[in-house]
This record gives sequence, structure tokens and C-alpha cells, in this order.
Amino acid sequence: MHEVFQRKDGPNIVPPSYGKELETLDTKALTHFGMRITDALSAQSKSIEMQIVKTGDASVLGVARQLVVATDKDFPTISNRVADALAEAQKSRGIPGGMLLVFDGKVGGDEKPFVGMIKAEMQSGFQRRHAVAKVVTEFLENIFLTPATRLYKLSLFVSDDVTVTNDTQWRCFVFDSNITAARRENAAVYFYDGFLGCAFPENGKYETAKFFDLTKEFIRSSVNDRELKRDLGDALFAFMKVDQAPTFTSQQFGEMYLPPELRDSFNRFLETKKFPTNRAVVRDISEMGGRLRRRKYKFGPDIELSVSPDAIRDGTATIEDLPAEGAEKGEIGTWTRITIRRPMTEQL
Repeated sequence: MHEVFQRKDGPNIVPPSYGKELETLDTKALTHFGMRITDALSAQSKSIEMQIVKTGDASVLGVARQLVVATDKDFPTISNRVADALAEAQKSRGIPGGMLLVFDGKVGGDEKPFVGMIKAEMQSGFQRRHAVAKVVTEFLENIFLTPATRLYKLSLFVSDDVTVTNDTQWRCFVFDSNITAARRENAAVYFYDGFLGCAFPENGKYETAKFFDLTKEFIRSSVNDRELKRDLGDALFAFMKVDQAPTFTSQQFGEMYLPPELRDSFNRFLETKKFPTNRAVVRDISEMGGRLRRRKYKFGPDIELSVSPDAIRDGTATIEDLPAEGAEKGEIGTWTRITIRRPMTEQL
């Protein structure tokens, strides 16, 4: 555990305060620590897999390769280089200092090794403890990683191999609440770029389009209620085009729009189609413009309506299912009423 400091006047780095020994956590603290990591890296928390750009021995990944095979005696000294890298990356005086936790472990059924780094900002707070005759309230300073705050950033470098070699490929997962802000470009660039040597993945266009197509397929094949099917179609267009958040998760769409009884089957459907359900996806609709500009509705084999999602959303065009008036026996019992609040301007 190291401490990095906010820069003072001038460009000079304030040297970190290095932890000289491994921290020993009791069972309760270690369990809580593991839960915090798991919660942060869950899809709900908007963690994202980043593209690793800097892979040399001097990079943070290079240090991680050494840490994963280091002895307990050498681990603290080698991890000093991680603290140095963070202090170097924090070039602005507006970036606060904090504690830097460096840890390793294993993940998954095959126990692949990982190295993690957490930067946690300091807070103040109160603690209650039982004394002999009463409950005592104490004011505490310099506390961090409390459940009520998101004032921390987390990264995890995970090895693709159980036994790490020089040829081993790595994956990097990052949690930073700023990454999910509407302006991705301002999201702690110093942390994921300057410090970790990572960048946002370049497969956002593919994964965004794939989510759109798969969700349409699920709605078409799994939803029987016509009104719900239409509502979900409208929701999907709004989710893809109107929402400005730079990342999204399939879980987010499910919780916002799907009935509870469909959420598990939606998740299983995406998993069978090899779509990532355990992490956020970079939203990139730059190659979907034509598909999001118009919506098409079919009414039997020979009638089709084309309309913009905006016209549906603002009520310029409405589509309603109504009981068929005067339908004869054997005819379809539901008709559709389309109301267009504009005059016809052209026939094609």
C-alpha cells in the first residue's frame, strides 16, 4: 500500500510514500476487500475492458508481469514502480492524491493470475464503537474504500495463461465512475491512458451493432404480446440513439425496459450468441446511421409504414391496436389505427 500526492506549484513530482511490507488483512477485511472488487467490476458498475497499448517492460503491464511471479519479499519493492508511474501520470495539480493498493490473486475456475491496482481518495467520517457504558462516536480522518463512495479507480490485468511467460497475452479491466459520464473524453485520461497505458477498445462499432441486431431478434422471437413487442422496439431505438452515455450494458437495457420474467432469458440468449454480458460495451453508432434513422412497420404481406423514431417518440405518428369493428367470422380480430398529425405532401 503506497500513497501518492497531489502536485504542488510547478511541474515537479511529489515522490510517493512507499509501503515497505505487505499488508496483512484479517478474514473479515479480506472478504470485504474481495467484495468491493467484485462489485466494481460487475456490469452494473460499468467496468469496461480496455485495449492495452503499452506493453514494454517499463509499462505498468511490464511491472504486472514481474509482480505476478514475485516472492512476498520482493513484491513491495517491485510495486514501488507502480506508485512512480501513477505519480508521473498525475500531471495536473487538479488531480487529488490518494492511496494506491497493489495486489495479486487468481480468478476463474482455472485460476488465472491477475494483478490489480486501486487508487482510493481519502475521506473523513464518523465511527461508532461500544465503550463500557455507552456508544462512543469518533471522528475519523484519512479513511478510504467506504461502501458509500465511488471515490476510487480500479484496474485489473488478467493473464490469458495459468503459467505466465513472456508470450502471455493479457486483458485489462477498468472501473472508474467517470468513464460512464456523458463526455467520455474527459474521463480520467491520466488513469487509463497515462498510468495504465490503455485505450478504449476499437470494437465498439461492431459490438454496438451486434447488440442492436441480437436484441431485435430476441424481441421478435420471444415476445408474443404485440403491444409489448412494439414498445420494446421503440425502447431499443431510444436506447441506442437517444442515450448519450459512452458505454452501455445488456443488463442496463434489460432492467430499464424488459419485464422481469424476460430478463434471465434475454441474458441467456445473448450468452449463447457470444455477446459479452459481464462488462460494458463502448457505444459507437457511427456506422448505424441509416438503420437508426427510419423504423419500418409491416402489416401483413403487402402494407408497410416507414417512419422516423423521433416522429413516434414525439407523437407525430401514433400506432394503436384496436378491436376490429364489424369483422366477419374468421377475420382477424384486431385492426391497427395509424394517426399521422401532418398532411400528405407527396405520393411515391
